[in-house]
Amino acid sequence: MIEINFINETSSDMKKWEKFAKNIFTNAHKVLNLKEKIELSVTFVNSQRAQEINQQYRGKNYIADVTSFPVELSSQEVIALGVREVGDIFLCLEEAQRKTIKYDHTIEQEMGFLFAHGFLHLLGYDHETSLEDETRMFKLQDDILLESQINYEIKFVDEDYIGE
Repeated sequence: MIEINFINETSSDMKKWEKFAKNIFTNAHKVLNLKEKIELSVTFVNSQRAQEINQQYRGKNYIADVTSFPVELSSQEVIALGVREVGDIFLCLEEAQRKTIKYDHTIEQEMGFLFAHGFLHLLGYDHETSLEDETRMFKLQDDILLESQINYEIKFVDEDYIGE
């Protein structure tokens, strides 16, 4: 089971994406065979806020489509709380929309990828540590998206992630 706290800091209605995210996270819970109850928050932010967060916390000067902040609890804390709080995801719909044009994805493909990607980061997966870790994380990402009936091909361009 997953509990999600949604926060919308944008002027757009995000109800559609809240329902969509719940589906992705539920499928991730299933694919990853997680046993404990999971709790997380998802905050929808505009481009300016996404860039500020990326600059402040990661030292990167570009608009991040998704940024994750994991929370690490001890097993005793999880038992005491009765839930595993995994952290916070900040997602920028505006940047996701730009990527759909650049990479020829649908917005559903891009948002599905971002929710799955952000969730895996909350669980400790990291594609930037080694090729082996990247392969493992991207395989799980693909499995989650396929379980969600989303076909997504990663198209990566370094210039997307170079600060100005």
